[in-house]
Amino acid sequence: MTPLATLRLILAVFFLALAIPAVALIYQAYQRLQWETFHQHQSLADAFASRVDQNVRDWVRVEDARSFTQYNFFDVVAPANNSLLQRSPLAVYPPPVGVPGLIGYFQVDSQGVFSTPVLPAPEFATRQANIEPQELQARQTLATRMRNILAANRLLGGGARDQRHYPASPAPAVEREAKTQLNRADSKDDSPSLTALADAAPPAQVAFDTLNESASARAASAPAPASKSLGRVADLKLEQRFQGKAVMSAEQEHGQAMPAIKAKRALRKEASVQYELDGPVATAASADKSRSNSAALRIRTFESEVDGFETSLLDSGELVVFRKVWRDGQRYVQGMIIDRTRYFAALATAPFDAHPLAHSSSLLVARHGEVLARDTGSTSRAYDLAGALRGTLLYQTRLSAPFSDFELIFSVTRLPAGPGAVVIGWLTAALALVLCAGSLLMYRLGARQLALAQQQQAFIAAVSHELKTPLTSIRMYGEMLREGWAPADKRQGYYNFIHDEAERLTRLINNVLNLARMTRNELQVELRAVTVAQLVEVLHSKLASVVSHAGRRYELHVAASLGEQQVMVDLDCFIQVFLNLIDNALKFTGGEHALQLNVRRDAARGIEFAVRDFGPGVPKDQLQRIFTLFYRGENALTRATAGTGIGLALVKRLVEVMHGRIVVVNCQPGAEFRVLLPLAARA
Repeated sequence: MTPLATLRLILAVFFLALAIPAVALIYQAYQRLQWETFHQHQSLADAFASRVDQNVRDWVRVEDARSFTQYNFFDVVAPANNSLLQRSPLAVYPPPVGVPGLIGYFQVDSQGVFSTPVLPAPEFATRQANIEPQELQARQTLATRMRNILAANRLLGGGARDQRHYPASPAPAVEREAKTQLNRADSKDDSPSLTALADAAPPAQVAFDTLNESASARAASAPAPASKSLGRVADLKLEQRFQGKAVMSAEQEHGQAMPAIKAKRALRKEASVQYELDGPVATAASADKSRSNSAALRIRTFESEVDGFETSLLDSGELVVFRKVWRDGQRYVQGMIIDRTRYFAALATAPFDAHPLAHSSSLLVARHGEVLARDTGSTSRAYDLAGALRGTLLYQTRLSAPFSDFELIFSVTRLPAGPGAVVIGWLTAALALVLCAGSLLMYRLGARQLALAQQQQAFIAAVSHELKTPLTSIRMYGEMLREGWAPADKRQGYYNFIHDEAERLTRLINNVLNLARMTRNELQVELRAVTVAQLVEVLHSKLASVVSHAGRRYELHVAASLGEQQVMVDLDCFIQVFLNLIDNALKFTGGEHALQLNVRRDAARGIEFAVRDFGPGVPKDQLQRIFTLFYRGENALTRATAGTGIGLALVKRLVEVMHGRIVVVNCQPGAEFRVLLPLAARA
C-alpha cells in the first residue's frame, strides 16, 4: 500500500470515529426536540379541547336550568299576584343565537304530539299572542320544518291534534320492539316508577330511548351515509407516537366508555307552575284589561322530574339534544334540533382556525368512528420539523355529557422548528463543516508532506548526483596532473576545467546554503543603489565563462539611455539570481541559438532584466508551479536534464527579498524570465 493510500485509510477511520458519535448525538437531540415539540403541541391541544368542552358544559348548564314550562309559548309570570302570562324565552323568533346552528326547540308530550315554543297553543288567538301574520307564517314554516325532521327520523307518532296544526309528514309508526328494549333497559334501574312510566310511553318516545342505541349499532355494522359522514377515523391510519400509553381506536374507546356514558343521571325535581285554559286568557300584552278576564286562567302548581340532556345524530344529519321530563305520571320529551355543520363550525373548527394549533395540526370531530367535521388547519407557514410526523395522532379526547359520544381528534400536519431546531441545525452544519473541512485540510496537509518528503528524497538524490559529477571530474583531472600524465599543451585546459567545475560546485553549495538560510529566516541582504551599467558589467564577467564553458553563446541588449539608471539590489543576490537563470536557460536551449539577456525600461517605473532561451517553453499549467521548491517539470526533456529543483524557487525568493518580482512568459520559441527591480529613489 502506498503512503498516500495509507493516509487516506487513516483519515477515513478518523473521520468515521468522529462522525458516527456526532451523528448519533445529533439524532438523539433531534428526537428529544421532536418529543418536546410534540408534547408542547399536545398540551396546546389539551387546553383547546378543554375550552371547547367548557363551552359545551356552560351551554348545557344553561339549558339544564330551563324549567319544564319554558317549552311552551306562554309562561306564567307571577301566579301569586296577577297570574299574567308572558312569552317564554324560547319563543323568540328567529331562534336565539346562543346555540350555534340552532334550528328550534320542540316538545313531544305523553301522547306523542309535537309542539314548539315558537308557536302559541291553538287555544290562543293570534291577537293574544301579539304576532303579526307575516311572522306567524314564518314561525309555522319553522315548526313544520322541525316536525318534518323528527317525523322523517321516526321520532313522532302523529296524533290527531298534531295533524290539525302541522302539515302531514312521512312518519311511520315506530316498532313495538323499541318499547320492549326500553322496558328491558329500565328494568335494571333501581326506581320502579321509571319502569312504570316507560310502559305507558307512546312509540315515539320509545324511539327517543333507543335513538343512541340504534345509531351505535348502525355505526358498528355499516358505514354511515355519505351525507352524514366525511369518512371513518380508522381509514386515516393515524400513527400513534410519543403516547404515554397505546391510544385506542375510536370504536374501541367508544365501546369501553359506553357503560359509563349510559349510566342513569340523577333526576332533578322542580316545582312548576302550569296554566290551564278555561275561557278568555289574560297575557302580559293585555294586562290593562279587567281582572275578571284574568280569572279565566287557572294556575296549577305541580312537581316534575327532569333528566339530563342526551344527544344523538339523526339519519338526516341534524343533531338532536333532548331530555325526558315526568309530570303527573306522564313523560314528555323536550329538546332542540341543531344544524350539525354550523354547530361544530362555531364550537370547534372556527376557533381552531384562529388558534396556533392550526399551523401544525388538523382537527377532526368524530362520533362512533365517523368523521363529522374536519379542519385541515392553515397552510400559510411552510416550516416543518419532521415530515415523518405527518399523520401522527397528536391528541384525542371526548366531550362532556351529553356529547360524550363525540370526540375531538388532533393529528400532526407539520411542526414548527422553533429555536431549538435552529440551534441544532446550525450546530450540525458547523460540525459537518469542521469535520469535512478539517479532514480535507488534514488530507491535503498530509499529502503535501508526503509529496515534500518525496521531493526532498529526489532533491537529495539530485544534489548527490550534482555534487558527485563535478567532484569526479576534478579528482580525475587532478590525478592526471599530479601523476604527470597530462601533456604540457593540455595542462592549461585541465586547470580551466577544474576551475569551472569548482565554480559549479560553489554555485550549487551557495544555492543550498541560501535556501537553508531563507528557510530559517536567517538570510541577510544589504540593498544599495547600483547603476544599470555596473550590473551589466558584473553580469558579463560572471556569465561569459559559464556560457562559453557550456559551448554556447549569448547576446546582451541594453538600451543606451538606461546606463545611468540606478536600482536597489543586493549584488550577491543579484548575481546568484542570474547565474541560476542562465544555468536553467542552458539546460533547455539547443542548436545554434544564442541566449538573450535584455535590459529595458518597464512601464511600472522599474528596470526589467530578461533572460530568454529558445527551448520548448513552459506548459501553461506549469507557469506558476515551476517556482515551487523541489518542483521539476513532468516531461521527458526535463527528466533528461540535470537539476535539483531548487534553482527557480531560490530565484523567486531572492527577487522578492530585493522587493522585485519575477514572471515567465512563453515566446515563439522558448520562454523568457523577466525580473523587474525597483528604481532607486533620487536624493
